[in-house]
Amino acid sequence: MNTPSNIYDFTDYRDFLKDRYRQLKESDPAFSFRHFSKQAGFGSPNYLKLVMDGKRNLSDEAIGKFAKGLRLDSHESEYFKFMVGYNQCEDRIKKEVYEAKLHYLRELFKVKELIPEHYDYYHDWYHAAIREMINNKGTVKNNPAGIAAKLSPQISEEDAAASILLLKKLGYVTENANGELQAGEGADVMMAGAEMAQKIYHEQMAELAAKSLYTQGSETQEFESVTVALPANKVAELKQKIKELVAEVSNQHGGEQVYQFNVQLFALTQEDGEETAPQPEVA
Repeated sequence: MNTPSNIYDFTDYRDFLKDRYRQLKESDPAFSFRHFSKQAGFGSPNYLKLVMDGKRNLSDEAIGKFAKGLRLDSHESEYFKFMVGYNQCEDRIKKEVYEAKLHYLRELFKVKELIPEHYDYYHDWYHAAIREMINNKGTVKNNPAGIAAKLSPQISEEDAAASILLLKKLGYVTENANGELQAGEGADVMMAGAEMAQKIYHEQMAELAAKSLYTQGSETQEFESVTVALPANKVAELKQKIKELVAEVSNQHGGEQVYQFNVQLFALTQEDGEETAPQPEVA
């Protein structure tokens, strides 16, 4: 029986490779180790077999090729990347992070079908940037190449075109008779599933913030941080102040550029008696 492989059932990527190969072979008799290597772009005809048998590890570049050769979609590819990292990593702290991400993605998969468009919206940072660009300008010509070039970092024209389609589907933007994009009336979904999807968005923004330290000057960025001990009641108070500050900033309009405003609060120590570190709070 040709039972499709569910990647979210696996934590060992080599076990997944064996099961995925079985499934692809049963559904397509022409599929083989040589066929996989050709589709994925490997010179060795038995590279998949070597990895499956634990005789080779996967580099970051090879992970992407494997995802293509195994016909994984973008979300499965993301899970596969972290699964490889979890299995090959020897650093205990990094391994725990990979394990947490795998658990998160498995849980997110359970709710993804309930909010597919919003999952996609939070999955890539530039959807929010393009949406705000249109909201700020009032109207923007539906020109994916021009929109892509305005973003920092730039994205491809294809990604910009797909983003516009997604924003229109969600009702966040509309297109008038002149081919101009303008703000729509789409409402954000407030539900647990959407909050889970937002974690991917927050992670991407943290990565973009780190990159901006070296790619932007002081005229477009400001970083401040402090390490301080806080009593529990002050933590709740500070979280509320962060939410109020973000709400205040989000009401600003008419700027020349689109900015990302991040405020982060998270624990650096454990409470007395705790065995594991508390989950970080990000606002």
